[in-house]
Amino acid sequence: MKKTLLLLATLGTLTACQSQPPLDPALQTLSDHHLTFMRAQADRLAGELQQLQQAGSDYCRASSSATQKDALADLKQHWRRSFATWSAHQGQSGGPLDAEGLSFAFQFWPDKKDTTGKQLQRQLTAVEQGQPVRQQGVTTTLGAMEYLLENDLTARQRCLLLPGIGAELAANGQRLSTAWHDADGYQQQLNRMQQQGGSTALLTQILGQLSHRYERIEKKLVLPLNTVEHPRPLFAEAWRSGQSLHFLRASLLSLEQEYRHGGIRAYLQGSQQPDSSHAAVIAALDHAFADTLKHLPAGDSLGYWLEGDRYAALLRFKLSFDQLGYQLKQRLPEELGLNLGFNATDGD
Repeated sequence: MKKTLLLLATLGTLTACQSQPPLDPALQTLSDHHLTFMRAQADRLAGELQQLQQAGSDYCRASSSATQKDALADLKQHWRRSFATWSAHQGQSGGPLDAEGLSFAFQFWPDKKDTTGKQLQRQLTAVEQGQPVRQQGVTTTLGAMEYLLENDLTARQRCLLLPGIGAELAANGQRLSTAWHDADGYQQQLNRMQQQGGSTALLTQILGQLSHRYERIEKKLVLPLNTVEHPRPLFAEAWRSGQSLHFLRASLLSLEQEYRHGGIRAYLQGSQQPDSSHAAVIAALDHAFADTLKHLPAGDSLGYWLEGDRYAALLRFKLSFDQLGYQLKQRLPEELGLNLGFNATDGD
């Protein structure tokens, strides 16, 4: 009886193994490159946020006005680097950022009604009056820290809320990094995509993320750009610190890096299918990225370029940016026989 059960179990295991098709080496390489790149991005964000928390602690421990001034300048630089690193994650969909419920943990934007500022002002008033407050939601984001750093506040006022914001950001950065490295999480999801849907499922996921990230950058530009008669500088991403253009540039550069080093470009170059040379679309995408960065205005402030005749420079940039969108969201999927429709890029 025992031998019979053992034989049946062995046969069942063999059948299960044989029922799974072998993974396509090219797809496995694509998945591996994608995971390696995204995990490195998450690790960088976690590291920057830990340093940001430490810089906040140093500022709040500063014992003199001179050391506080230096510590504040250092804290602002750490905030700027942390936000730029976060820019590489904006617009991600269908991965650990969503799965961990962290999509709004680092940033609340667009903030058309200045919800961040209003809630922080109420919290500051409450804390100064000795009332307990619960720091959560928009009051523990990078935007919340920007409010404390850029408004005319004393060190004592800033440090009423700064430690809590720094600790929450650092904790969420570590959560995101841990989730990316979880072999039973997104990595397993990618493996199932390959097994069940082959190249169509995996490529749709990865190209869908690139598409989502492009659309997030597009929103950064279009919301404040609005019209030449009515630009909206306060709709820019980081208008308080005058860093909106800097972070738009960081987002664009990180999108290019994801395209170049996240697996998809190498996949296009290494395709072994007959008559599947993708040299033309690779060249077109390379040119589109270069042309877009070439025409991106200089400096850190988007608001500066929304004024007067300088507005035209943003319109010229938008022409190149729109061409990049065509190459990335339409031509590339068509080249691979995909249709990135609504459901492919809405995170469902």
